Amino acid sequence: MEILDITLLIIRLIIGTFFIVHGYNKFADTSDMAKWLEKYGYKPPMLWVSLIIIAELVGGIGLIIGLGTRLFALMMSAVMLQGIYHRKQIKELKFVDGWEINYVTLASTIALILLGSGIISLDYLLRIQGLMYGFFP
Repeated sequence: MEILDITLLIIRLIIGTFFIVHGYNKFADTSDMAKWLEKYGYKPPMLWVSLIIIAELVGGIGLIIGLGTRLFALMMSAVMLQGIYHRKQIKELKFVDGWEINYVTLASTIALILLGSGIISLDYLLRIQGLMYGFFP
C-alpha cells in the first residue's frame, strides 16, 4: 500500500460523505427538488431528480466503499459542472460565496476519474478498476 492509495481513500471518504448528505436532502424531498428543477427548465423534472439522486446518494455510497468509483465520479463531475454553470450564469454569483465549493469538488472528482479508487476499495478487490471500459488503466 502506497501513500497514493491512502490519499485516494481519504478523498473518496470526504467526497462520498459530501455527496451522500446532499443527495439525501434531495431524496428526502423529491417534490421540492422537482419544482426547483422545473423552474429552471429541466424537463421532465422527476427524471432529473432521479439522475441527481443516483449520482449523489448512490454515488456517494459507491465512493465510500470504492465501488464504481470512476463511473460515479464522472456522474458527480457532471453535477458539479451544472452547479458551476447555474451559480455563475443563472444566479450570477462570484467565485467566492458562489461556486468555489463546486469547483474544488470538481477537481476531486476529476482526480478520482483519472486515478481510480486505489487498492483500498471494492473496485480493486473485485478487479474492476477499469470500470470506465478501458478508457483508463
